[in-house]
Amino acid sequence: MKKDLFIAHSLFFRWQVAFLAIAFLLGNIRSVTLAHDGLDLRKLKETEQAIQKVVSNNMPACVAITDGIGFGSGVIVSADGLVLTAGHVIAGPGPYEVMLPSGRTVTAKSLGKNLGVDSGMVQISEPGPWPFVEIAEIKPAERRDPLLGNWVVSLGHSGGFELGRIPPVRTGRVLSRKNHQIVTDAVLIGGDSGGPLFNLDGKLIAIHSSIGDSIAENRHVTVDIFRRDWDRLKSGESWGKLPELNDPSEKKRPGKIGIVVDRTGGSATVLSVKNNSPAEEVGVREGDVVISFNNIVIKNGDQLIDLIKGYNAGDVYPITIRRDGKLLAFEVQIR
Repeated sequence: MKKDLFIAHSLFFRWQVAFLAIAFLLGNIRSVTLAHDGLDLRKLKETEQAIQKVVSNNMPACVAITDGIGFGSGVIVSADGLVLTAGHVIAGPGPYEVMLPSGRTVTAKSLGKNLGVDSGMVQISEPGPWPFVEIAEIKPAERRDPLLGNWVVSLGHSGGFELGRIPPVRTGRVLSRKNHQIVTDAVLIGGDSGGPLFNLDGKLIAIHSSIGDSIAENRHVTVDIFRRDWDRLKSGESWGKLPELNDPSEKKRPGKIGIVVDRTGGSATVLSVKNNSPAEEVGVREGDVVISFNNIVIKNGDQLIDLIKGYNAGDVYPITIRRDGKLLAFEVQIR
């Protein structure tokens, strides 16, 4: 009995020693890895402080933009109220309102947009001065791009504007640069489109555009593209075409199918269906989740709203919904 107990204690002691040795080794490996990546505790602390400064200095200029149907984001870049945003945020005819983090709401005029690269510009109608951010000087992508791997700070009115809530803050790193876009792992969701991306110097380097095939692939239009098209955008010129939208200039009016969808979650759940609407006529019900529209996978309510608004009234498109675990397909006419 004592011998068995002694053996058990010995094995337990050896297991503890082995466990501690492994933990120590892993700790050292982790320390070596962090040091190798330049992410020691001192550098992490410096990065944290830099991020806090970026947020504090630039938060007042991060705005929400709405046409009364959908929400996007933007950032003020001049004291007289010039706002940079994504082209698809202002793809409709307007009118638009701009909401500041303080809760103040002002009217705004849509200026130009290059839908080919998803850039857009808005002018606040009321006199300033307005809080604004500084735009960085971004050089064209090189073979050894100095932006790659750099920390970035993302702001935006995720899920749409909420009174009393400041724009959520996300951080990440630059993964690649593709043509007119920076790709980062700073996560975006519906409502973030048009929001600002900053470097750790607190300067604007890009505007949020779209989400890739995964949450680790988030696309942002670089500010050098805005600089290139600045005069055309400011003069109110609109050109180009988004991959998933028809040219808004071809529309008779913003498209609608008569549903209200949840804009706060990670899916397009139908909250209500309007009487005598196209959606009601084909059988869409409250509680349905829209999976695809015109064979385009729908990730959230904002995406669905923006998509439908981009189509011509009178045209018919396929819509797939999930109800009680089953997929149902309809064809609905835009009005």
